Amino acid sequence: MAAVKGEGLAGSTKGIFCILGAGAIFSFTDAIAKVMMDDYPVGEVMFFRSLFVLLFTIGAIQYQGGWKGVRVRDWKRQIARGVNIALTGICFMYALKEVQLADMTAMVFLSPLILTALAPYFLGERVGWRRWTAVVIGFGGVLFIVNPSGGGPLWPLLLAACVPLLSSTRDILTRKLGATDSANATVLISTSCSVIAGAGLLSFGWVTPDWQGMALFALTGCLQGVAQFLTVYAFYWGEAVVVTPFRYFMLLWATLFGYLFFAHIPPVDTFIGAAVVSASGLYIFFRERQIRGR
Repeated sequence: MAAVKGEGLAGSTKGIFCILGAGAIFSFTDAIAKVMMDDYPVGEVMFFRSLFVLLFTIGAIQYQGGWKGVRVRDWKRQIARGVNIALTGICFMYALKEVQLADMTAMVFLSPLILTALAPYFLGERVGWRRWTAVVIGFGGVLFIVNPSGGGPLWPLLLAACVPLLSSTRDILTRKLGATDSANATVLISTSCSVIAGAGLLSFGWVTPDWQGMALFALTGCLQGVAQFLTVYAFYWGEAVVVTPFRYFMLLWATLFGYLFFAHIPPVDTFIGAAVVSASGLYIFFRERQIRGR
């Protein structure tokens, strides 16, 4: 594995293309899921999407050498992370049904800000006044996206706001598990929990999918699996300081697919809020790199 690791400009270029590809795929599959929720219940979309991601993950594990690479030592945190992933998926899917794709993506990028705010309490990391300022400014950017006086229903955006909060706690659990359990085990358990959660939601609604619907479920699930692997390899081939800024291109992908699929054009407030959130997140990232480099 180490032999294929990229070096210098070539490695960073591959990493950038991987993260751009992953962002495009995530936005594309989210757009398809949003379309499918016009014909299928939210729980059913979540179930089949997670099921095909799970099947893809199992195939990837077999390809990488089988089950010997699946190591679990901290079951308590694994289950906690799995439940977290399931709740995140439920909040995300129900919010996605009501919220424009660009708004939803901008809200997700709150996660680094929330993680920074939680780090002193759960990770024992010191956060200085500069990063606290960036967190506060980033949360201010969310007000532009949510637009409390905009007249539209507020609950979908509040539900969307739960996604970065849950994602931040997931990241904390992932950091803890990285010292004890294998990545394959973490992905496998989390995806299984999403399948179980989706299956539990089937009792609230079921529409028997035709072959076209099943094909779309399979396509989105497998593409989600591909995007996850692209994300991993992006940071394997390229340096994080080079690759991370390109994650925010996902906002552009979400805007593009939102327009192509739904003719949605985000209001100016959304662009302002997304820019503030992105700038705050990038500042926190580069500031952390600067501190660790001392």
